[in-house]
Amino acid sequence: MDLDTAAQLGEVFGGLAILITLLFGLRQVSQWNENRRYDIAQSVASHLSSPLIQRGLSVVGALPDEMSVNDLQQLSREEKNALNALLVGMNNHGVMTFHGHLSLDIIASFYQPYTLYLDSRFRKVVSIMYQGTQHIREEKGTTLGPFDWLLWLLNKLDEYPLPKESVY
Repeated sequence: MDLDTAAQLGEVFGGLAILITLLFGLRQVSQWNENRRYDIAQSVASHLSSPLIQRGLSVVGALPDEMSVNDLQQLSREEKNALNALLVGMNNHGVMTFHGHLSLDIIASFYQPYTLYLDSRFRKVVSIMYQGTQHIREEKGTTLGPFDWLLWLLNKLDEYPLPKESVY
């Protein structure tokens, strides 16, 4: 084999090695993205599996449709803590979804079964909290209120299509 042919053969093998490395790298990135999506979904599932969050969902479900500040004040400390943990967690998920760290597909899969029935109560609780912070927002000159990202998330979930069929 002459030197020219050997050089061309070396270039072919070098190109193949680069191509194989590129394909392997793409596979690794794809696998990493799949694992990241699984980890993110698992974190949402873990949040909703928490007894405190489940208690918060039951508190929201037990609140009257036309609740008032008094209804919230009459909750036990445990119920207030559970409600707060639920709302703060949903607000955090709203922030992460807005910034692209959580997909709306994943959030909708977990939250739509709850928001379908509890949406108006979530909004009412947030409305009552807004009223309680009105003077602070006026002093600070801001419209930013508690749980704005929760409201954003609820609006997005309202727009998100419901599954066509039951999973059963």
